Amino acid sequence: MDSINKVGDKSAASFEALGLAKHEPLKPKQLKQEDFMTLMMAQMKHQDPLKPMENTEFVSQMAQFSSLEGIKDMKDSFSTLATTLQSAQALQASSMVGRSVLIPGSAMELPPAGEMHGGVDVPAETEQVNVKILDGNGQIIKNIELGKHAEGLATFSWDGVISKADSKVPGSVDQKARPGKYTVQAEMLVDGKTQAVSTLVTDKVNSVSLGKGNQGVTLNLSNSGSKLLADVREIL
Repeated sequence: MDSINKVGDKSAASFEALGLAKHEPLKPKQLKQEDFMTLMMAQMKHQDPLKPMENTEFVSQMAQFSSLEGIKDMKDSFSTLATTLQSAQALQASSMVGRSVLIPGSAMELPPAGEMHGGVDVPAETEQVNVKILDGNGQIIKNIELGKHAEGLATFSWDGVISKADSKVPGSVDQKARPGKYTVQAEMLVDGKTQAVSTLVTDKVNSVSLGKGNQGVTLNLSNSGSKLLADVREIL
């Protein structure tokens, strides 16, 4: 017990020598530059006179502290910049409510009066691009030939007219499709072989949602559900 008490007395004396209260527990805190200077002065005061620290060691410690301070300031600056950019992006997205956008997808809606517009993402030069409009039963009711096309975006539109050439029923005449939702598919012809290609559709933005973290801004669309703002190819 006596030995333990002696160790405790020595520890208390060491705390008092450093100017710390004996019974006050150390509380974690963030060191500032003035705290570092205080610690460095205490270190110089209590160093071994026979083995003093070299100036280079002090300079090295100060350089490390300055580096940490700089990294913290840089982190705070990037955090502020990220918040500013997110606010700007949210403001930009909110201005898109009620407008139409061109986004990857296959669901389209034919309005009561007017046309529906879409596109085909052509990956390479092709001899022929064909767009097919399907009804709710999956039946092809319209075939749109876009002809030869280079790599890039090929656009199309449909006014809802189903010509007799699109119908397999003998003696059929041109007719108007009912307003509503349809599906679009596309294919291209390369070296005499057809292959499916991705389509883009025009959809209306109903609202926007702000994502958390790195999720970004999400657009809530009439027919295509939720899409990221980054997916938008064109704003119409």
